[in-house]
Amino acid sequence: MTWHVLWPEALRALRLVFLVVGLALIPLVLIRRKEPASTMAWILVLVFLPAAGALLFLMFGRDRVRVPAKRKRELDAIVSAQVAASRDETGDEAGSDRPSNLSMVAISPLEEALFRIGQRLSKLRATDGNKVDVLVDGRTMYDTLGAAIDAARHHVHAQYYLIRNDATGRWFRDRLVAAAKRGVTVRLLVDGFGCFALGASWRRPLIKAGGSVAEFLPMRSALLQPVNLRNHRKIVVVDGETAFTGGFNVGDEYRGNMPGVGSWRDVHLRIEGPAAAELQRVFFQDWAFATNQPIDPRTYFQREVPARGTAKIAIVTSGPDTRTEAIHRMFFGAIVGATREIALTTPYFVPTESITVALELAAMRGVDLKIVLPGRSNHSVTFHAGRSFYSDLLRAGVDIREYEPGIVHAKTLVADSQVALVGSANMDLRSFRLNFEVHALVHDETTATRLRQTFDDDLAQSRRVEYSHWEARAWSYRVKEGASRLVSPLL
Repeated sequence: MTWHVLWPEALRALRLVFLVVGLALIPLVLIRRKEPASTMAWILVLVFLPAAGALLFLMFGRDRVRVPAKRKRELDAIVSAQVAASRDETGDEAGSDRPSNLSMVAISPLEEALFRIGQRLSKLRATDGNKVDVLVDGRTMYDTLGAAIDAARHHVHAQYYLIRNDATGRWFRDRLVAAAKRGVTVRLLVDGFGCFALGASWRRPLIKAGGSVAEFLPMRSALLQPVNLRNHRKIVVVDGETAFTGGFNVGDEYRGNMPGVGSWRDVHLRIEGPAAAELQRVFFQDWAFATNQPIDPRTYFQREVPARGTAKIAIVTSGPDTRTEAIHRMFFGAIVGATREIALTTPYFVPTESITVALELAAMRGVDLKIVLPGRSNHSVTFHAGRSFYSDLLRAGVDIREYEPGIVHAKTLVADSQVALVGSANMDLRSFRLNFEVHALVHDETTATRLRQTFDDDLAQSRRVEYSHWEARAWSYRVKEGASRLVSPLL
């Protein structure tokens, strides 16, 4: 039998195999308990494009760390118990639903509600006595971070979604190397996907100096380890007393050194005080999950951390190891609870239906609601999917601005000049459901004022989207937006 006869038969057999695989994956789609639109989209892809659909679902469709999730919860509980024991704390510290010390500071009803929600969902305590510095310039942020690492006496714990192998990435590594050579304990946790391009040559100097490097869900294979379920957190803890968190990754783009995109705009927090220990705990839990080797916390957590300021902070985490979607709920609570104003900045905007409705109703009831979004983006599909929501939001009275000088990468929300949320989570489905994220809920007048000033500065460099002009845009843009929104449930 000749090849030209066998070839069509082989193709038919291959199509049948792909169809069987695609149909076999449909039960997995159904048990995910996602929105009907997302479920139906995946089913249609698997039925009509079984080969591509099966590959895409294995890479992007899985939204829970099912087998590792149980192990992570067990390790999280072990770490929490060890931390509590090392600080000689009571059971209230690790697991109570009752917020700690809420009466020690004067907070609004909206803030009190959000602190209670945050602690109940993430099981991390709210702490008083913190000092917060808002860092918005890349060079200043890296200088401040570098100074803290250089001053470390006992340990530096860092975790990042993305570290580039560029001048800034090597600068960051060299700071850690110098600390390790001084005898400081250095641990670096990198995401397996975001830091996939960091080769052994980048890590070798740090390991040689005595530092430890671990990967969170390494990308051994996209079929074995999906592209989803990434650790998107950005945390650095120095000596258990100073911590950094927010939106900054490590790369030249934040210094304005990437040709063609301009400088990236972001927001990070430098925190001194008891809240640093809560970020430390998040690091310990992620490290234990990534390495299966929990760190002995006895020399890393002080029983009492001296007050450094007047800020009250709750560290709120979320991830695909739970179904609470804590940060999603915190955003929703802040939006529906605001009575005067909302200042929101996010680089990737694919809101859930509940967030969309909350934004529309906030504007309709008279809240001064302004959103700063990127005028250009490094993720085209997400960018155009986000723009597909503009018409309904503009009709409701939402003031949408597009930042023009570069790429805005900040993830901040300030409500009623009181509630401040700063962290790693974008306002999209990926951050709400697929990534491990962390946000800081801050009660501090100085911090809120600084964030609002930063927001106003961004407004001055942003173009207002007018409803009449938006509705007159070219049909080609509408097609891009419609197509991008069609696949947004799959993101």
